[in-house]
Amino acid sequence: MNEAFEIIVPHMPKRVEKLICEELEEQGAYVYIHEDDGTTITLNPTASAVFDMCDGQTTAEDMAKILSETLDVDYTNTLRDVREILTELSGFGFFQT
Repeated sequence: MNEAFEIIVPHMPKRVEKLICEELEEQGAYVYIHEDDGTTITLNPTASAVFDMCDGQTTAEDMAKILSETLDVDYTNTLRDVREILTELSGFGFFQT
């Protein structure tokens, strides 16, 4: 039997508390380690900026607006990218439930 599951992205995602973040300057990336289970993800600077905005009070739309204005890029494409990043992070269990 093939079971499917759906990844739920919170409307206003909030990062889990127990995270260690290390910057990999040479690669321009950030590594986040979940202290409870050791799950590790590596994010580029843009994905890390999205993750930093996950405070439980900011929506994907708000994040995309901030990024598109700051980086002077298209809002629609930025929103799509933000949603993809949030979906990936949700799949790793990096948001509070």
